Parts: sequence; structure tokens; C-alpha cells
Amino acid sequence: MIVNRIEERSLQRQIRDEQIFLSIHDVISRISDEVVREYKDLIADVTLSKAPKSALENAILRIINNRNYKVAKINRQDLVKEVVDHILGYGILQKYIDLPDFNSAFVNGPNNVWIKCENKMERVDVNFGNNENLLSYIQTTIQARLKGEINENRALAKFEDKENKLRIICGISPITTISPTIVIRKHRDDAYSLDDLVEIGMLNRKQAKDLVRYAQAGANIMIVGKGGAGKTTLMRAILEELSEETRILVMEEHPELFLKHPNAIHTLVKRNEYGEVYGIRELSDMGLLMSIDVYVYGEIREGEAMAFFNGAFAGNQTFNTAHAGSARKALRKMMINMKMSGTNLSDDVLMDILYESVNIIVYLDSFTVVEIVEIVSEEEEEENKYNYLWKYDIENREANFIQGKPIRAGYLKSENMITKLIQRNLIKAGDIDRDLDKYRISNLPGTAVDSN
Repeated sequence: MIVNRIEERSLQRQIRDEQIFLSIHDVISRISDEVVREYKDLIADVTLSKAPKSALENAILRIINNRNYKVAKINRQDLVKEVVDHILGYGILQKYIDLPDFNSAFVNGPNNVWIKCENKMERVDVNFGNNENLLSYIQTTIQARLKGEINENRALAKFEDKENKLRIICGISPITTISPTIVIRKHRDDAYSLDDLVEIGMLNRKQAKDLVRYAQAGANIMIVGKGGAGKTTLMRAILEELSEETRILVMEEHPELFLKHPNAIHTLVKRNEYGEVYGIRELSDMGLLMSIDVYVYGEIREGEAMAFFNGAFAGNQTFNTAHAGSARKALRKMMINMKMSGTNLSDDVLMDILYESVNIIVYLDSFTVVEIVEIVSEEEEEENKYNYLWKYDIENREANFIQGKPIRAGYLKSENMITKLIQRNLIKAGDIDRDLDKYRISNLPGTAVDSN
């Protein structure tokens, strides 16, 4: 009881009828509850743009003045803005979400909040006060707003804010033991172009041009790395470079790509609460009836890999991202996922399917292309099937940043990949370590070779 009184006195003290709070979240919750109770219709009108936001701000200011609310080191105008953000947005995190380069927010505890803008991570001065306030924030600002479900029986939950392009993961007790946690990921409204990615150093100009040519030639491309490595960002930039006539079917569990390509169709893969997959086969089959040229799946998980790579093995052009620690580990992990479908095919047969279904693997680390690997399915030995085209010489590594330079490591060897490039007149001098004219004459008479 003594501890509770000390905590209460530290958060609020009465001075001449003036209520001064040290934690902004405490007063925001009180004001917001009263605003929602007294001005419900006004909030609805502001949300629907039938009333100006200033009307809501004035209502909030009246309550603050009537109750004499104050927060240490916060003036009343800023307090009004915080309450508006709490009611219409994401409260004390909204000003960070609104930053132009905002990428992610990590709430590890009531006063342990980190923000990631582009590739820079920093701790920010945000204080929810205590675990109870943070739990309330999850249940009201996030759960009530996005109409998801989180409780002690479903203590780890994902929420989607499609309007603001946010993916939010929340954890509460009994899953989290010390404090509730929140991870917010924002997808950019204005997606990075390949030129942008070259400018910020994800890859160099030569790599970017090569990846576009491979995609335009019909290559099946996997982009792998850990979470937040830039997989979706790079895949989106490459897809936007495909010709306008190319029909693209996007299959995602959570909307992330938001392609502006005029012939892109976006669909959602659904899973039931037990994690079983349904929908990807139906979506792929639907693509057959829609004259789809390119099948894109945002993230391949578990048994769905079998359905996806069955499509690639059948000759469809595919793009996908996956979590893997290197290009070499990616296919082995996909094979394990394919086994989860319940197939009785052997590991060797599944690996053969993968070798035939993938042309190029791009591995990213800390928003940097570290490996570009060609799969040479014609090689007998597994070791020789991985042909490294580019490697990244890392000179300095930090928690979320690597520094170094890309190095050309090899030339195209796969007859499949070279043939695709030649048939589309996309082969370039320097792609292979053989004379292009002699290769053309001996393999595909009559096709043109671009030496630029």
C-alpha cells in the first residue's frame, strides 16, 4: 500500500486545485475519456471531414481549462495536440509516425521506446508512465481503433492499419513477462525507386540495372534476409520497372507492396487462427484465368512453399521474399517449408524443384545488397549450383548498419538464365565470360546481342 501511495504522489500532486501530472499519458487518458463521452458526435464529424479539427481542439481546450490540467514541461497547446493525436491517431507516438522518414517504432516498456527512421535507430523521450498505462494504450488506441483482438488468451496479436499503411504487433501478459510491447512498421506512401536505393547505397548502379534486366527477361527472383533488411522495398522497386503491359498478381498476407504499376492486381492470402494456410492455391489458379505474367508473393511460410514453387516449376515467372541468413541457406529453408505441406517427395526431389524454379537469389543485410547469386540448375554438384555474381566486402559493421563495397564475383553460367536474356535481347557484354557472338551462333542462331 505504501508503494502505491508513493507512486501515486509521484504521478500527480494537487496544488491549489491545479492537477499537475508528470506522465502525459495519465492526463491524456482522462481528457480523452471525457471528450469521447461529451463530444462523440463532434469526433465523428471531424473524422468524416464534416467539421474542422479546430472545433475538436477547442472542445479539448475547454476541458483542460475547466479541470485545470497541466503536465510538467508541456504547454496547453501541445497538450491539446497530444489529446487530438490520441483520439484521432496514435497518441504520443503519432508525432514520430508522422516523420517523413519514419520506418518503425519499438515500445519495449513504458519508458523504453525506440524509433527507426530510414536506417538510423534512436531512443526517444516517450513515457507511458507504467505498465497499466501501456496496456491501456494497446487496448484502446490500437485494439479499439483497428478492431482486432488481444487478451490473455490471445496475448500476441497483429493489427493492420491499411489507411496509414501500418503493421502493428502487440504483446501482453502472459506472453510478455516484464512489460507489454509494441512494434509498429510503416510502409512508405512514396515507395523508393531503384534510383533512390542506389542513391542511399542499398546497391550500386550496375547491380540495379542487372536485376531489372533479369526481371524483364523472366527470371524467377528470391529476395531474402532478416526482418527489416529491405526485402519488400527492393522487390517493389524492381517490380515497378517491369513494362506496363506486364500483368502482375500480388499475393500477400499483409498489404505491404502497394505497387503503382498499372497492371498489378493486389490480393490477400488468408490463414485461419491455427496457422493453417488457405487461399494461395486458389489465388494462383485464379491467375491462370487472368492472363497473369508475374506471380508475386510477399512472404513464403511453411507448407505454402509447395504450392508456390509448384507454380514456378511449371514455368510461371515468380518473385518472393523469405527470411534466411544467406542466399545459400534460402533454398534449404524453402525445402524444409515444402516438407511442411505433407508431401512425401524426398529432400533431393524437392531441392531439384527449387533449383529449377529459382534463377536469382538476392540476400540483404541492414538495407544493403550483400549477395546476388545465380542458381545453375545444370550443375551436378550442389556446391557448383550456387554461382556468386556479386559479394559485399564488409569493412565496418554496427547493430543496424554495415559499410563496405560491392565486388563483382562472377559471370552468368546457367544456360536457362543466359537463354532468357538472349531471347529478350537483354544480354550485355560482360554478362558471361565467353564471346557473345560465338555463344549466340552455337546456341541460339539468329538472336541479337546487345553490347552496350
